[in-house]
Amino acid sequence: MDIIRWLNENIVWGVPMLLLFSFTGFIFTVRLGGFRVLSGIGEIFRKSRDGESGISPFAALTATLGTTLGTGNIIAIGTAITFGGAGSVFWMWVAALLGMMTCYAENYLGHRYKTKSKKGDSEVPFRYIRKAFGDKKAGKVIAEIFAVLCIGASFGMGNMAQINSAGTVLKRSAGVPLWVTGIVCAVLVLFFAGKGVKRLSEITVWLIPFISLLYVIGCTWVILSGIDRIGEVLNKILSEAFSLEAIAGGTAGGVMLNAMAWGVKRGVFSNEAGLGTSVMINADSDCDTARKQGQWAMLQVFIDTIVMCSLTAFAILISGADRISADGIDIAAIAFESVMGEAGNVFLSVLVLIFAVATVSGWCIYGRKCIRYLMGEQWTKGYFYIFILLCFVGAISKTDFVWELSDLLNGLMAIPNLIALLILRKEIKGYEKRNNLIKKSR
Repeated sequence: MDIIRWLNENIVWGVPMLLLFSFTGFIFTVRLGGFRVLSGIGEIFRKSRDGESGISPFAALTATLGTTLGTGNIIAIGTAITFGGAGSVFWMWVAALLGMMTCYAENYLGHRYKTKSKKGDSEVPFRYIRKAFGDKKAGKVIAEIFAVLCIGASFGMGNMAQINSAGTVLKRSAGVPLWVTGIVCAVLVLFFAGKGVKRLSEITVWLIPFISLLYVIGCTWVILSGIDRIGEVLNKILSEAFSLEAIAGGTAGGVMLNAMAWGVKRGVFSNEAGLGTSVMINADSDCDTARKQGQWAMLQVFIDTIVMCSLTAFAILISGADRISADGIDIAAIAFESVMGEAGNVFLSVLVLIFAVATVSGWCIYGRKCIRYLMGEQWTKGYFYIFILLCFVGAISKTDFVWELSDLLNGLMAIPNLIALLILRKEIKGYEKRNNLIKKSR
């Protein structure tokens, strides 16, 4: 595990990776005219109904939110603050704003390059990755490497890390044995993800808005209880974000770089912008233009990180939970207990469980699509059964190694996807222009 941690801290999530994420987001911010790309976004809500595939853009949004609104929004934010300081929150915001543009780009390309497999799934992001690196041998190999990394991430970040966190919270708050949580989660994922995107979106379209509202109410309650500290918290976030102090005898700027690393890493862990995963669900929706598909994707990143993660961060910092514990799970629980007592612990536990199951179900779909792309439909059942078994294993295991491995796979997965976006950057703007010319000629 020490080797993987070193790779994460110095290479995969070191300065080069931070620059790649930032540079990609910046390039698309400039090319797309900043947030002017959101102009006319209200139109996407006026046409959000089920079509031939039965999945509306709004249902796809809730499905991707279900996949991202997991323990990354709650526990991972506490971890980021613990190891990266309050300044990590600022860099998480920056990463999210740039990530919105990156997510727009990958879903724009996803819409353009989507084709249906025999099973009915859209074969992206594999197709645009192949296109970027050469549709023959090189592109094929890189797309396959991406798929392998995604399968590994689905077992780690997308499954065991999520279930273990949910199990730990439930055991802490209600004494529920870990093995019980493992069985419950396995059964729920079997039901949620057993029939693919269609079933998952039918559940998330009502479940995600409801539990998200409950979480917003809970965080707002904590924040309002210490609203007089809001100025102090904002000052702490900004001062630590740009601190040039050294860490443990290191060079000046160590605090700032550490905050940047944790802010970006946990932001990506939460919203998945740049990983190429959200494309796998969004491309199966009935969105009629690439521009609208990109706008829906931007909403997912905004809601996930700018809204939900920020609420978690402010609840933790205002309650002072980060000064009481250094454990991500404990920090979140302490924040809610500060205003709700023991009921806050139970409240958080139930929400974490639901969020975790939704996330794991979405990642199960990602993994099955990758298996289908690599090996064919006949292998998807085997993958599915292994995935369900790992729900139980994840609940009863120590997952420090899984978290480190997940960070590694996330970073490696992002590399081919981000490079593909940069290679195809001109197609995004050009394709939009061609669409506009077509519309004007009609």
